[in-house]
Amino acid sequence: AGVLVLPGRVPGAKVDTTRVKGLAPRLFVYRKAPTGVEELAAGAAARENDVVQLAYQAAGRHFGAIVSIDGRGVVTRHLPAAGSLASPLKTGASFALPEAYRLDDAPGFERFYLVTADQPFAVDLVLTAVSHSTGVEGRLALPAGLDQYSFALRKETAR
Repeated sequence: AGVLVLPGRVPGAKVDTTRVKGLAPRLFVYRKAPTGVEELAAGAAARENDVVQLAYQAAGRHFGAIVSIDGRGVVTRHLPAAGSLASPLKTGASFALPEAYRLDDAPGFERFYLVTADQPFAVDLVLTAVSHSTGVEGRLALPAGLDQYSFALRKETAR
């Protein structure tokens, strides 16, 4: 898969300079389209071979991990790509991950989880929670101190 959005600031994203009450970490999902790149809404339809780019807004949190699960129960790690601890998050505007992701033929859905905290945490906590979930629900069983945000795409069969 290729890169759709250059790593760094996402154009048009709001800048988060401080942790504001009510502002929460979130994921943005973009899809390569014939006319360029489009931002997807939660619950949007997606198909096999769609190329998606993930971006996050830390909203003042310092560490995070992004993991996904598909309709077959396959768990994929997106951030950090390797290592045992969550990645330091970039603050300010939204930041795109360096690699885009091609959706496979798994049926039903693709759900992405962004888990954040103020302190480093083990990525295995997130991987275990995601692998014990069905992916249909939006919440993971995680220890206190870890915030989570989920974003699901609805998978349609290719025509």
